[in-house]
Amino acid sequence: MHRIHFTADDVARVRMAPTLGPMAETLFSLHALRGRTEEAVFGGWRRRVRGALDARSAVLSAIVPARLPSFDMAFLAGSGRDLAESAETFLASPRQAVRAELDFYAGHHGRVPTVLAGLVDAPTARREVLSTVQAYHHAAVAPHWTAMRAHLDAERARRGTILLDRGVDGLLSSLHPSIRWTPPTLHVHAGDQFDDDFTLGGRGLLLVPSFFLRAPGVMYDPGNPTDYILLYPATLDIDHAAGVWTAGTSTRALANLLGRTRAAVLTAIADGVATTGALARRLDVSSAAISQHTAVLREAGLIATRRHHSNVLHHPTQTGLALLDWHDTPRPIP
Repeated sequence: MHRIHFTADDVARVRMAPTLGPMAETLFSLHALRGRTEEAVFGGWRRRVRGALDARSAVLSAIVPARLPSFDMAFLAGSGRDLAESAETFLASPRQAVRAELDFYAGHHGRVPTVLAGLVDAPTARREVLSTVQAYHHAAVAPHWTAMRAHLDAERARRGTILLDRGVDGLLSSLHPSIRWTPPTLHVHAGDQFDDDFTLGGRGLLLVPSFFLRAPGVMYDPGNPTDYILLYPATLDIDHAAGVWTAGTSTRALANLLGRTRAAVLTAIADGVATTGALARRLDVSSAAISQHTAVLREAGLIATRRHHSNVLHHPTQTGLALLDWHDTPRPIP
């Protein structure tokens, strides 16, 4: 549990930002890439990204290991407007700041992985790690970044409305089920391995939503813990995710083969739009029409359908992915 202690000055200095930038979200996405939690939201994205990983994924595994904490490269890279700005900040990070992050990492994991060990003193090591992260960004995040940023901007605007209507108390009380506001302390459940008290000391708190992080956390410099950022999961459901994954997607290549609507249905399902209702809303056709199209796609072996609780979920088969020229090689981060 993280406990963040406020004074009256801190309450007056609560601020909101829409994002820490594409570099931070790229690094946060590595958490979402693991496992199969929230499959209806991230399943299609995971399939495509895992198929694109290569041998350099060992670097990504070192940055975000299976057990928290991760190596906080997002903190070192800062809140850049674009990937290039964050890359420059990371390369120029002071040695003591990098060492503090690695010491914090080693304190929880027992050691620093070899691929990260040279980051303090070797510029070449920083460039190699950065190159891997940039390549991963272009495969996993860049195609969707414009839609993600629009979603995060909308999240900030919604929180701003809550602030205007209900004040800081209402804002802090409504961020996430794992965040509890009992004035003057904000309790953030961030896993059993953490038990920390943070005193803001009049500097306030910056609230930042994340598209990929699905649990809240506190970002700070372990070598100089003075300024704190509270990262919290942006509101995200199947419909929200569908709007991001399918934004700008073209189905023209399949239209002549399957028909325009059926090609759009297959593409949307591969993009993670899993339910009949979500497909109907996304494509602006009736649920009955979607059921007819999915029946044809299922009979052709392009999708599979299963029931999950009260929902019927559609997933692309290997044949369907092959038709889209996508790959579902099960290559999760080690």
